Amino acid sequence: MTRYGLNALTPPKKPGFFAKLWAQLNNVLIFILLAAAVVTAGLQEWIETGLIIGVITLNVLIGMIQEGKAEKAAEAIKAMLSASANVVRDGKRFSIEADQLVPGDVVAIKSGDRLPADLRLLQVTNLQVQEAMLTGESVPISKNLIPVAEASGLGDRKCMAFSATTVSAGQGLGVVVATGDNAEIGKINKLVSPSDNAEIGKINKLVSQVENTKTNLLVQMEILGHWLATIVCIIALGAFLLAFFKAKEPFAHAFESAVAIAVAMIPEGLPALVTIVLALGTKKMADHNAIIRQLPCVETLGSLTVICSDKTGTLTKNEMTVVAMRSAGALYKVSGVGYEPKGAFSADGGELGPEGMAAVKALLEGAVLCNDSHLNCDTADGKETWTPNGAPTEVALITAGCKAGLNLDSLKQAKPRIGSVPFESEHKFMATVHQTSPFSALNPAGRRTMFVKGAPDRLMPMCCGQLRSDSLADIDAASPDDFAPLDLEFWRKAQEDLSSEGLRVLALCRGDLNPEEDAQGLSPRGLLNREPRLAMVALLAILDPPRDEAIAAVKVAHAAGITVKMITGDHALTGLAIGKMLGISGNDSVITGPEIDAMDDVQLRGVVNDCNIFARASPENKLRIVRALQTGPAYEGPMDGDDPDDDGPPPVQPQSSHSRASRHSTTAGPANKAVYTISDAGNDNRQGDQQAADANADADGDGDAEEEDVDDKERPGRQVVAMTGDGVNDAPALKAADIGVAMGITGTDVSKEAAKMVLADDNFATIVAAVKEGRRVWDNLRKILLFNLPVNFAQGTSIFWAYAIGFHESPLTAIQVLYVNMVTAVLYVNMVTAVTMGMMLAAEPAEADIMSRPPRRPGKRLLGKLILWRCCFVSILLVVCVLGMYEWGALTGQNVHHRRAEAFNTLVFGEIAYSVTTRYIKASCVHPRVLRGNPLALVSIGVTAALQMLLTYTPGLNAFFAMPEGMQGIQWAPTLTDCNQMLLTYTPGLNAFFAMPEGMQGIQWARVFGCMVAIFLIVEAEKALVDPVLMPVVRPVLDFIAAHVPSWLRIPKLSSLVPTRLKQKLSKGGSK
Repeated sequence: MTRYGLNALTPPKKPGFFAKLWAQLNNVLIFILLAAAVVTAGLQEWIETGLIIGVITLNVLIGMIQEGKAEKAAEAIKAMLSASANVVRDGKRFSIEADQLVPGDVVAIKSGDRLPADLRLLQVTNLQVQEAMLTGESVPISKNLIPVAEASGLGDRKCMAFSATTVSAGQGLGVVVATGDNAEIGKINKLVSPSDNAEIGKINKLVSQVENTKTNLLVQMEILGHWLATIVCIIALGAFLLAFFKAKEPFAHAFESAVAIAVAMIPEGLPALVTIVLALGTKKMADHNAIIRQLPCVETLGSLTVICSDKTGTLTKNEMTVVAMRSAGALYKVSGVGYEPKGAFSADGGELGPEGMAAVKALLEGAVLCNDSHLNCDTADGKETWTPNGAPTEVALITAGCKAGLNLDSLKQAKPRIGSVPFESEHKFMATVHQTSPFSALNPAGRRTMFVKGAPDRLMPMCCGQLRSDSLADIDAASPDDFAPLDLEFWRKAQEDLSSEGLRVLALCRGDLNPEEDAQGLSPRGLLNREPRLAMVALLAILDPPRDEAIAAVKVAHAAGITVKMITGDHALTGLAIGKMLGISGNDSVITGPEIDAMDDVQLRGVVNDCNIFARASPENKLRIVRALQTGPAYEGPMDGDDPDDDGPPPVQPQSSHSRASRHSTTAGPANKAVYTISDAGNDNRQGDQQAADANADADGDGDAEEEDVDDKERPGRQVVAMTGDGVNDAPALKAADIGVAMGITGTDVSKEAAKMVLADDNFATIVAAVKEGRRVWDNLRKILLFNLPVNFAQGTSIFWAYAIGFHESPLTAIQVLYVNMVTAVLYVNMVTAVTMGMMLAAEPAEADIMSRPPRRPGKRLLGKLILWRCCFVSILLVVCVLGMYEWGALTGQNVHHRRAEAFNTLVFGEIAYSVTTRYIKASCVHPRVLRGNPLALVSIGVTAALQMLLTYTPGLNAFFAMPEGMQGIQWAPTLTDCNQMLLTYTPGLNAFFAMPEGMQGIQWARVFGCMVAIFLIVEAEKALVDPVLMPVVRPVLDFIAAHVPSWLRIPKLSSLVPTRLKQKLSKGGSK
């Protein structure tokens, strides 16, 4: 115990409350808001301070509630360990606590036990262990004492039993070889350096130490914060200097104006709004059974290019099913999947008649009688639920018998078992003897029929013949003289045909015992050495069938440009057969775990895109496959973001000669595989993609090619990977993937805690629905930014340009600007939650073609050239209208209060008009569709206008807003639909509160309405002209600016998103 420690997993360090709080506050935009709150508090502008602090608090609360950062995966694994163990010490057997086990202890195990440690087996008796959680095998593994090669995968180590797996049958004795963190399940929870353990195939990534990938949204929001901070500081400083030196204002007043501009330009609610948009997307996904555990992963779903899925229970039903039966007379097909006994038999493409079904029942009698499992039916709540009890393969045989119409209870009573030979992995068959006729004077023992099922290669030598036909008389033949000669070539060919389809093949034989044979004394050795006296009855083909909904979901995924790959612990042929049924087999190639172990990382990246089926995969293999996809050859074909105005990642730089030279290599793959060449020309005509990767190898220009092996991550179209799974073995890859997807029903706690998304219904189709929602969220985030940024900049730069032009008074007050910020751009909170313009855009439904688009290019900017141009264009347009209306009022003799009221309402109603145009970024909004699809749009416009009316006309509040008197009736005629703007303009108290002590005249409202319509039409005209006329002029200007900004204002290279440990590992070149 002193040497090895307790048989327990080392718990990972958990982040505390303050660490979680800092994770939410560590954002440039939040820092800017905090600075603004401090400054406004210093100026004793308590309303502004309170609103800003409220937005920060709301953002942090939503983030902490939606995505806790605590790591629970290791605890979930620890909870799965056995609580006690039966050990043999000093020749005595007794029970001890499992955590007291040490290497060298001898442990006894039996059916139903959960193994307390890794054991080297010493004795086995029909021992079968369910290892799906570690190996992905869909059926229990039969254990034996035969040593295997050191490099064998976990699933092939049949002389070993692993901690936390379950004994499903038999019993055994084993010596403890590994405990706690050193057990195979412990290696999932702790990072083990290859130098610490030379055993090939060890798990090298722990759940608690696999680093998360920073999402594109988080990166771009950080860069946006840098840009906003820079621009705000420059304009605020410029405004202060203009106010102090040109306008000759007092220092304090000039400083207050500069702060007002800064507060106006900062989108105070943008972090909260982004969080709310993601949370709304999360809620909608949850309504469709996809539970998101980390908010930013919602947008990552829209970029998925590959879904790596475990087979058992995810793509398949995890219910073994007999799908075919080959007899001497016919090949029968069996419909229906799972354990529910609903289905039919057919032969030669046609349904069977009464005689045919009678023959099938007779053929399957032996499969049901030679069986130790059960299928139970529960009719609670008026629904039939079929529950298996025993080995899945045997339950599948029972289900087939029920489909054929066999009455199991009656059959077992009519033909009781009088002897048996249990299944053992050494002889690979099971035999039972049944009394099939009563005793008689001529035959005192009666007729005793032996049924044998097992591996065809073991049973064929025990047969002396086969049934002559599928007639009832031939099936019931008792003597070898009644059998037809055994056609070994026929049966071997039938077995090969079924196995080639990935089916598990069992042989079923029968034969009568001689009167002198003892049914109670049969043994495996005796049957093997016995003179062949059995007749081959049939070959039964068994499959774990794919889910019907998974097949449909794969088709939708392919239409959306997403590749589906299967990573399973099962055999290659089985995986390929399932892959063909699902439509994901691709070029029908399969790569196995040992072949992956033989590859270094460079080789694996060269082949991973061309193969969709990976079999016999270990946890390390799964993790390496995910990483190879993320850092390997780029996505082929067009992507959303290829449009130069939508923006992919920054242009790649010329490559270094060192990097190019390093790519000229030809490496032989594993046996029976093609030779893989990784060069400038790429693989499979990926020349453009490979050159892009080469160009990025030293894009920073520092001559350091340390990260040349991860430069595939820099490729603009790099793969974005989701990994689905339900077992402990999937946890490392789930966490390492861009999106880890766990099964909610069959998934272990480990997989759920390691994943970023959990499927409550275990339905593969739910992933596709989540991808659609992720794409919709991205679209709506762009629309929100398209609305928020020009609105905020118009609010701040209106004051700036007023000083620059030489106005004696600011057209807008600080409280007016902050009000517009909070009401039209984000969230306004009082006793109830008001619907806002930003929330209107957040609720936009998905566009019709969203799932026919290709995946979004990783690194695609939220603010592409088109969006940046329109932000600048609309911001200038709003500023011109606000200042123009303010100056027009001066030319017509209006006092400053009327002019500020007009400027204020021009800004608000101009933003209302612009919000309508943002519902479609390029499509025209001069169309009836703007009135459909989003009821919240009309509600938001009405609420915003009603609030504006309240501010304009409430006594006291309107004075605070500089418009204390309401407008005359003729003034409101053009804008009766904007009733809430009237409320703000005319409500006594409210209008004074907002520094608008005098209302507007009729002509002023006409001008406001005219500006509102003009803004809408001008932006719609810009949509029509932007591609053919405007962007060819604007694009070079934006490219020039992008090429000359400092690095901290640039979107980082995609390799910066690769976890640090992975960079260090891959930089060594070809490390495993």
